[in-house]
Amino acid sequence: MTSPTEVSTSAPTTGGPGDDMGGGATEPPMPECGDGKVEGDEACDLGGDNDDAGACTAGCKLAVCGDGLVQAGVEACDDGNPDDGDDCTSACEAAGCGDGIVGPGEACDDGNMTDSDDCTNACALAVCGDGIVGPGEACDDGNDDDADACTAMCKSATCGDGALQPNEECDDGNQVDTDACLNTCLNAECGDGAVQAGVEECDDANLSNLDACTVECKSSSCSDGIQSGDETDVDCGGSCKTCNKGKNCAADTDCSTGACVNGSCNLPTNCKQLKSGLPSTPNGVYQIDVDGDGPRMPFDVYCEMTIDGGGWTLVGRSRNTPSAPACADTDGGGSFGWRAAQGSLADDGNAYALDVAGKGVVFTQVLFGNHAGSKAFAGTIYRHTVVANFVDVHQNTHYYIGEPTAIQGACANGASMLAWMGFTSNVDSFHMRDVDGNGFGLTGSGWRTCYDTCVGGDLNGKPGQIFVR
Repeated sequence: MTSPTEVSTSAPTTGGPGDDMGGGATEPPMPECGDGKVEGDEACDLGGDNDDAGACTAGCKLAVCGDGLVQAGVEACDDGNPDDGDDCTSACEAAGCGDGIVGPGEACDDGNMTDSDDCTNACALAVCGDGIVGPGEACDDGNDDDADACTAMCKSATCGDGALQPNEECDDGNQVDTDACLNTCLNAECGDGAVQAGVEECDDANLSNLDACTVECKSSSCSDGIQSGDETDVDCGGSCKTCNKGKNCAADTDCSTGACVNGSCNLPTNCKQLKSGLPSTPNGVYQIDVDGDGPRMPFDVYCEMTIDGGGWTLVGRSRNTPSAPACADTDGGGSFGWRAAQGSLADDGNAYALDVAGKGVVFTQVLFGNHAGSKAFAGTIYRHTVVANFVDVHQNTHYYIGEPTAIQGACANGASMLAWMGFTSNVDSFHMRDVDGNGFGLTGSGWRTCYDTCVGGDLNGKPGQIFVR
């Protein structure tokens, strides 16, 4: 008896009408999968070992990827399609990150386990903020906080990145030092050395007003109400207007008085200082103070400001005697010249003498010659150089000084005639030559000599005058 699934292959024992084979002919049996025989269109047949999870399926087909059957130990999956975009790849592998195939839930899959490229090990596209330092990123701390070491743009925090860091006062993202935020990420302020546009006129990064830029970052001026620039006092001195008496100074030219004495504007100590401080000062009468603010009182002198560089102080002048040569002799002008004051500066008709010793006038040069009625020289002018403190040392003696320098005119006998200077026994005259008894000198009436003549200088009997500086 046959089973229900089996088909009988035995033929009838007897033939019948129409039997072409004749009596006794039978049909071949039909192939049956599972009989252990590979027949017909079977690719395999392992009999009882046929298995959809094995190498030969229950349908007697060789197991292959894509047949929808998962071959145990060979395939991880088999969804029967060649689609790599589902959970089972066309190679019958379970889709996973790193297989090089972009599967479900993956933004990318580059088949490697490198986090520093465009696709992370989590098969996500590398982006700033994912906590992984990817291409083009200097850092990635996984947050969008600009106040830490890594900015929201995945840049290392630096001054100038436009993000305010804890150690920065400002960060405007530019390299301009003339705005409110410096290139050092500090707030602009006066004294930082950078000129803030529209706010500061200058900034020299120091705390001194005594230069071109004040401590308020304004350009120094002569009207800013402070001592600034090269000023020696408030808005005066230096390149500004001259300072009044009593103001601070550094040079004679800082003062309206023409004299800087011990750092303060004061009366000049002599005509030479006045000439130095105010070079354009004309000839005339000026007040001087030989010891600044010391105990000596100021007094008037006549200053010669043009001849031989100027700065000469008149100390002796004879009256206007006749112009004809003669021996002027002694006229009773006692102590004339160094030792006592005589006459008036304004009176050119009479003799004048400044008490050089008593007034404390200090000088190192003497200028002498004739005059013709005024305080201007007429004829030859001589200049002698003397030792310091000449009056104090030699006011009662004579002193050899050598041949004088002719400043104007000439005199052939000048060397022999004028080689000595000082006082002898004749206390009424200032001598230009040391001789016993009468000597050549200046008296109240004029130049006196009874021994020598100086035609070139025209001194004998002429009115004369002496200046010092």
